[in-house]
Amino acid sequence: MKRLSLFLLPVLLFFVVSCHNQSYGILSYQDKNIEAECTLNGEYKILVTKSGEKSSVSFIEPSSLSSVSFTYEGERVTARASDMEITLPKNELEGAVAVLSMFSLSEECLVSVSKGENGDIMEFDSEHGSYRLTMGENDMPKRIEIEAEGYQFDIIVESIMIK
Repeated sequence: MKRLSLFLLPVLLFFVVSCHNQSYGILSYQDKNIEAECTLNGEYKILVTKSGEKSSVSFIEPSSLSSVSFTYEGERVTARASDMEITLPKNELEGAVAVLSMFSLSEECLVSVSKGENGDIMEFDSEHGSYRLTMGENDMPKRIEIEAEGYQFDIIVESIMIK
């Protein structure tokens, strides 16, 4: 019995350790630099970029917002409008951080995968809210829905470039 328990202990430890941080490679595009043109909530055209740990979003349309952008790096968000710039802790702009984090999801946050009419759907729960990704060609997201208390976004990815 003692030998059996000595054999089972390493086997159980192997399974506990190996299952904790499994990687499926479903978000491998996030490891690269990303530039995506998107439509936000059906009315705003935005450009979302990600390079390493730095993400930014800027408005393309309407033209009255074209000087507005947000950058997220570390624990701070920098908001810009024309020549004015202000840096705030991320908890001050949670909605903006949720959009800025849409290409920085963790596979550990995956809660479900299903087959939808328009592609595979993956759902993630993160500190910034619930993300629902509808995947398109080349395993790239074509729609990202973000929901949390205080905000809800529906983002259509019009084009995405991986560099």
